[in-house]
Amino acid sequence: MRVLDPSSRITRRIAAVVGLVVAAATALSACGSSGGDSGDTQGAVKLGLITQLSVGDYFVVEANGAKAEAKKLGVDLQVVDSGQDPQKDVTLAQSLITGGIKGLAVVPSNTDIGPRVFRVTDQAGIPLVASDSPLADASGKKAPFIGLDNTGSGEQVGKILASEYGKKGWSAADTYFAVVAAPTLQVCNLRTNAEVSVFQKANPSFPSNHVVTVPYDGTPGKATDSMRTAITAHPQAKHWLITSCNDDGVVGAAKALQGNDFPAANVLGVGLGGDLACQIYADSYQQVAIPTTTYLDAGLIGATAVKTLYTLVVKKGKVGDNVYVPTPQIDKSDYQKYAGCK
Repeated sequence: MRVLDPSSRITRRIAAVVGLVVAAATALSACGSSGGDSGDTQGAVKLGLITQLSVGDYFVVEANGAKAEAKKLGVDLQVVDSGQDPQKDVTLAQSLITGGIKGLAVVPSNTDIGPRVFRVTDQAGIPLVASDSPLADASGKKAPFIGLDNTGSGEQVGKILASEYGKKGWSAADTYFAVVAAPTLQVCNLRTNAEVSVFQKANPSFPSNHVVTVPYDGTPGKATDSMRTAITAHPQAKHWLITSCNDDGVVGAAKALQGNDFPAANVLGVGLGGDLACQIYADSYQQVAIPTTTYLDAGLIGATAVKTLYTLVVKKGKVGDNVYVPTPQIDKSDYQKYAGCK
């Protein structure tokens, strides 16, 4: 754009339009994928899914579930990757609508984008569905939500942790609680805040200064690095409790303790989501340190998001405000039934 005459108002307008068209085309060609063979979906109703494929395996499983359901229903699902960039959520929504979608599901990078995404879908006259994280417009009207009950799942983990901690008989004086949290992710905060709240209600005498926030970005590597810092800062800790908003945070923190030769029997982690269950229960240290997790079927969430759009777009039906996917508690005795390890 800088090669054009910056003093020309018309030139600047042309450049802006060209830039938007190129960006939209590039986004779809680089990130998009069809939910089925082009021969199977030619002429079919088009739906869109904006997710975070490049961020973690969970989102890949979720997208695969959505694609499988789309193929079953005979709709053409366009899946694109925001890479956890909130601005891309908005531009990709615009691009998908330009491409002819009749309904949009979004796994938001940040719930703050709600008003902007709603504005785009409302202008196009198409339904919007939120998956994993809620979305609302400027007036507070919410899109139908499909996914995990974030606060409820945190409360579930907090109850499990409190129960398992009670069985250990550890002294609170030398026990520390690592809360592996991603402060920029609202859904993560909902889960971890609930975990801490439920645990503290069950253990009111547990020292509040023994609850340590371990910041991370949603990946095990960052959790490991941050947990190393926590270990160094609290050499007096003889026992560690660990929770997070997903399995990745718990596993990452446990790896830091493992690398520090901290006894697995002195660690009590409770996972959330179960996407790393196969890794946890194949490792002798982790299966002791993380004896249980909850299981969230990401593929089912993706499939349910597509079903919901299908009901709204094709059947012209009504759907509920929230569809929560169940999260059973699993351990080494039954994880393969859920996690499908190979």
